[in-house]
Amino acid sequence: MKIKQMFLWQLKSSLPAFIIFFCIITALTTVLTIVFARNGNGTFNMAAASIGVFFLFVVGCASFAENLHIAFGNGVSRRTHFLSFLLFAAFSSALTAFVCVLIDMIPSLSPSTYIPLLTDTPGMQIFFYFTLNFGFMAFGYFLAGAYYRMNKAAKITVSIIIPAAAITCFVLIMNTAAPVGPEVQPLPLFLQWMLASIMNAALFWLLFAALFLFLGWLVTRRAGIRQQQPAG
Repeated sequence: MKIKQMFLWQLKSSLPAFIIFFCIITALTTVLTIVFARNGNGTFNMAAASIGVFFLFVVGCASFAENLHIAFGNGVSRRTHFLSFLLFAAFSSALTAFVCVLIDMIPSLSPSTYIPLLTDTPGMQIFFYFTLNFGFMAFGYFLAGAYYRMNKAAKITVSIIIPAAAITCFVLIMNTAAPVGPEVQPLPLFLQWMLASIMNAALFWLLFAALFLFLGWLVTRRAGIRQQQPAG
């Protein structure tokens, strides 16, 4: 029962953010579709589903500290808190994927300026974005949990290392995407496998989500309480 209560509390507390996000993305997509349709120049795709991934990453980051305090303030265990987040993440990922794929259909009302980001069926796109959303929510939750347990020096160090590592990986991917010799290049081969089909990509993001959910549980099970808040 406490899992259900925590799940419903997370839904209720996050509902305004989801409504605002969906309304803004829908409005922007509609307005820009009209603009491009009238001008008739260039192509347009809002890629709302891709933007939703970053929105859920932020939601994942915000789902650790406050929720943990609420849980402990109402006698909810770490395990129950984590399982309720797991349910919330799955539900939010599926909902955002479904709504954003529908929003991405708005530009198709102007065929002369519309270029789809993905050519797969809507059902496959929803499944793919569900896995992508789920992975980034898990990643955000883990990062928030890791920061929660770090001291000030560790936080500063990680804040420098993570962006530097991300930039380095991006540069390496861009510079090794094209073969430059007969030698084996594991990174491009992996990218080729991942990009070969949407199911391959979905499988990767499911494994990505499983990894960071596991790491998220590890930081949750030993997290202490810094400032308890009663449920209001």
